[in-house]
Amino acid sequence: MKRPLLFTLALALSLASPAFAETTVGVVNIQKIMRDSKAANSVRTQLKEKQKAFQIELDSKEKALMAEDQSLVKQSSTVDKAAFEQKVKDFRTKAAGAQREVQTKKVQLDKAFAGALEQIQGNVLTIVKEVAAEKKLTLVVTSSQVLYADGSLDITSEVQQRLDTKLPNVKVNF
Repeated sequence: MKRPLLFTLALALSLASPAFAETTVGVVNIQKIMRDSKAANSVRTQLKEKQKAFQIELDSKEKALMAEDQSLVKQSSTVDKAAFEQKVKDFRTKAAGAQREVQTKKVQLDKAFAGALEQIQGNVLTIVKEVAAEKKLTLVVTSSQVLYADGSLDITSEVQQRLDTKLPNVKVNF
């Protein structure tokens, strides 16, 4: 009874072994590429500039709203009650509108940033496929999924070099 089981197991292992022998693996550090590539740096630079301009605009509106709020406080004792309540209502509407505008711009920034990163990642995937084909790699995994890999399996620098050549910067569409 044990003999047929051992034979079957040995046969299965011998048939499976050639498949493993033909597998060649590469490892790529996507996080490093997304941190260090020229394209990713250009996206971050554009985003910082847009955030800075947005913050300046926001600060200006905030100052204007604060000045209007202080003016309302001063008017509370000098203006008739109905007129004052209308001014407060108008002020709250204006403040709520400013808050909605801030949220809308934040969403636009986030979408623009995500779109630019998708463009970079799409190019990285294309380049990884090219490198894999050239090196006859049958499997490429991200380094975040690998506990240990010999340095000779790492194709990160080659992928990043090609990305820097192919896509030195990305225009972020705000």
